[in-house]
Amino acid sequence: MRTLKTADLFSLSRILKKMNVKKDIKEIAKNVTGLAKEDKAKAEQEMQIDLMMIFIENIGVAEKEIDKLLGDLTGKTAKEIEELGLTELIDLFKELMAQEGVGSFLSQAVK
Repeated sequence: MRTLKTADLFSLSRILKKMNVKKDIKEIAKNVTGLAKEDKAKAEQEMQIDLMMIFIENIGVAEKEIDKLLGDLTGKTAKEIEELGLTELIDLFKELMAQEGVGSFLSQAVK
């Protein structure tokens, strides 16, 4: 998976809006704010898992947009993303959520 670019963040923002998960993400982001450095790393890992679960729980609302975004990030077509096995899809979500800056972007996007 390639690194996120600015254009990807716009796509991600539209997906989040369509999923209507602002309140959920805001609650998760609040759990990381103001923690000591050692506690923050663990909380960020938990946040990645929570964000991935929000995506999976709401994938049906923005299925086409998510397939397109993941396709753009991986060099695959949206159709190829649709045909991935569940494990492969979850791995893509994990990789996306683990990218540097995604947590910060999501925290800012919900303010």
